[in-house]
Amino acid sequence: MNIFIGCSSSDEISVEYKTVTKYLASELSKENDLVFGSCNRGLMGICYREFLNNNRKITGICYEMYKDDLKDLILDEVEIVKSLEESNKMLVDKSDIIIFLPGGYGTLTEFMHTIESKRTNLHNKDIIILNINGFYDGIIDTFDIINEKISKDYDYKFIFKIFSTVDELIDYMKTKKSSN
Repeated sequence: MNIFIGCSSSDEISVEYKTVTKYLASELSKENDLVFGSCNRGLMGICYREFLNNNRKITGICYEMYKDDLKDLILDEVEIVKSLEESNKMLVDKSDIIIFLPGGYGTLTEFMHTIESKRTNLHNKDIIILNINGFYDGIIDTFDIINEKISKDYDYKFIFKIFSTVDELIDYMKTKKSSN
C-alpha cells in the first residue's frame, strides 16, 4: 500500500513528535511504501530514513523550487510539481491512504485539500490524523463548531479518522488490510 505521510520538515519540532514518528514509520515501513514531500529534515526525514532502511519504495513529490533537496535523497520515483494544486492532487493520486502527523502550514494545506476533496467526492481514500499529545485538538474543536453552526455536511467523522496512538492507527490499518 502507498501511504502519504504529511508532516513537518522542520528539525526544530518537539522531540515527543520525533519519537512517535520514528515508531510509526518503523511499523508502517514493514509492509508499505512511502509517498512524501521530498525532504530529509524534521518528521519527513525520519519517515524517509525508516522507509529507506526497510528497502521500501519511496515516491517524492517535490516543488520545483525545492528540487535541490533531492540531491540528498534516494528515491524510486520523483514527481516535480510547480504549484500547490498540482502537489495536492499528486499526493492523493499517488496514495492509497493519507496520514497526517504534526506539521506547519504546508501540512495543514495538504490536510485541508484532502478532506475537502473527499467531502466533495473527488476521492474516497482514508485520511487519518495521528493526534500526538493533542496537537490537532484546536483544529478538531474548530471543525466541531463548523459542523454545529454552519452545516452537518461538515461532520468530519465521515471524512477522516483520528487516532491518539500509533498502536490504534496500526490496528486500524491491519483491520483494513484484512478486510480487503
